[in-house]
Amino acid sequence: MKPPQPSVSISVSIIMKVWNAFEHVRLCAGTLLRNTDVPFELIVVDNGSQPEVVRFLRDLAAADSRVLLIENRENVGPGRANLQGTAQASANLLCLIDSDVLVPQGWLSRLLAVHARHPEVRMLTPMRYHQTIDHPFEPANSLEAWFKVKKENARLSPLWQFYAYSRGLSIDEFDRLMCSENPQELKVIECPPAFTGTCCALLDAQFVAGVGGVADTRFEGYGSEDVDLCWRIGENGGQVAETGAVYVHHYHHSSLIDNAIDGELALRTANQILYEKWQPRLIALAQAEILRSGSARDYLSAHFIFQPLSRTTSFIHDLRVATQRADIPDVVTWKPRREGPPCS
Repeated sequence: MKPPQPSVSISVSIIMKVWNAFEHVRLCAGTLLRNTDVPFELIVVDNGSQPEVVRFLRDLAAADSRVLLIENRENVGPGRANLQGTAQASANLLCLIDSDVLVPQGWLSRLLAVHARHPEVRMLTPMRYHQTIDHPFEPANSLEAWFKVKKENARLSPLWQFYAYSRGLSIDEFDRLMCSENPQELKVIECPPAFTGTCCALLDAQFVAGVGGVADTRFEGYGSEDVDLCWRIGENGGQVAETGAVYVHHYHHSSLIDNAIDGELALRTANQILYEKWQPRLIALAQAEILRSGSARDYLSAHFIFQPLSRTTSFIHDLRVATQRADIPDVVTWKPRREGPPCS
């Protein structure tokens, strides 16, 4: 650990977990250190990466006093890594960020400004590509456009993949374009059953600590720990929200891809853990809403989480038993609604 640095009022403790995917890590760290315009500390938790990644992170920490590096000899999982980072955090606000995210100039000061206007929000996330957000240059939505670019440009470096997606615009230029073309008002998310991803999330550290911390250690692998965090915040009276005042670009599952991890299998396992923990609440919530609205299919298809749970858990069977309804579909297909809060 580094010796104490000169006293500076740190606004945010940024926690970034790393597991290989070197080119993404280098690109993410570069934009983060260059484009963050408020006092911060960056706590990097390395989850047993290859030597070249560790050397890069050590050099980064040695060269920049704002960076603290925690090294794990093996991968302890994303949730435990985030817990390690928060244990070292000194600020009242946390920012969880994945190591494959590009951030534009002024991203954090804009998030802080939104948070200051809405102190009831305990978790705030910026805009990123999603089925409910249009791409400015493509007829497809922004998520479909991004995955099409990744598939067609698999041999390109991460930076040039982004340029293919943004039509040559820098992350700063693309951020301005996306923010100008999308509503910037706050979108409060109904948690549960909705949620938002934590690839970049500003959190009230004290509130989150009071609801069980940034991660439940039952989620040992990849996936669903972010859903659980959103739901714990919502169930304890906090708001989870997304703002259109900032766009960040998330490459998505870069560590899983680089380490040849079966992402679908990991998510199936994680969703089973999620459902076992939240089963009574989800069944009661779905039962009440179906009775209120009258349409089981419409309610279930309006929330993304019911789609994977219908395929990999006993959710459908349990809901049929609870409701005694014959119209509960065998499998739920999510139908994203543009007027609703984006969830990922």
